[in-house]
Amino acid sequence: MSQDKKRMLKELIKQLHAGASPQEVKERFKQLLESVTPSEISRIEQELVEEGMPREEIQRLCDVHLAVFREHLEKQRTDLPSGHPLNILMEEHKIMLQLAEELERIADKLHKAGDATHIYDEVHNLQHITEDLKESEAHYLREENVLFPYLEKHGVTEPPSIMWMEHNRIREKKKELYTLIERYDTVDFQLFKRELREIAKTLNSLLSNHFFKENNILFPVAMQVIAKNEWKKIREEFDLDTAALHLRMQRRRRLKGLKKRRPKNQSRL
Repeated sequence: MSQDKKRMLKELIKQLHAGASPQEVKERFKQLLESVTPSEISRIEQELVEEGMPREEIQRLCDVHLAVFREHLEKQRTDLPSGHPLNILMEEHKIMLQLAEELERIADKLHKAGDATHIYDEVHNLQHITEDLKESEAHYLREENVLFPYLEKHGVTEPPSIMWMEHNRIREKKKELYTLIERYDTVDFQLFKRELREIAKTLNSLLSNHFFKENNILFPVAMQVIAKNEWKKIREEFDLDTAALHLRMQRRRRLKGLKKRRPKNQSRL
């Protein structure tokens, strides 16, 4: 990357942090954006942190950066063979997005309900979704404990750190969901459905943006810097039952149409 391009990319990000709108910046740097690559975005963000920009500031405005870079990154997708560690992670991204979308769909349906009558099936599905989300913790741990150290070994330090920060934000939101579901029998239904809708919408947005950044920035960088023999080691270091997460979630998705009927005189759960 030339010094001029590096300077312009840094200026682009600094203008976003100063409050410029993504659309304004896209127009101003249109020609530059047409040639920007995932590795260049990653390198610039890392250099800005090394030059003194707080990591938290980069993370806080990651979604603003994404609004500028998304269109051009979507044109640079990389195909990966089945069984490749990154392919496994990306397939899990798809499954977790399906969960988040289903969660938001149920939350919207409950939001329209006047009371807790006739919503047993939806609440039952909420319980299954929370179980799947709890099991998905293995996904984040594989990234943090296996993939990220290999990136850091090759000098890519700040992007994994920022992604780890986002993992923790996702965990916090999921914890709110678990607590709310556990309180279903005791909390006022109107309060329950309002809180559920807020959590569902936020979690869906967090996951969608986070996975896009990993799929289109972090993972392409990983493909560039991690050697072929290292990918074999990474695959070995992934949990031996790495396919189990896929199978359990896919099975539950197939079974979601099999609704349980609520017995008479049963409590809300």
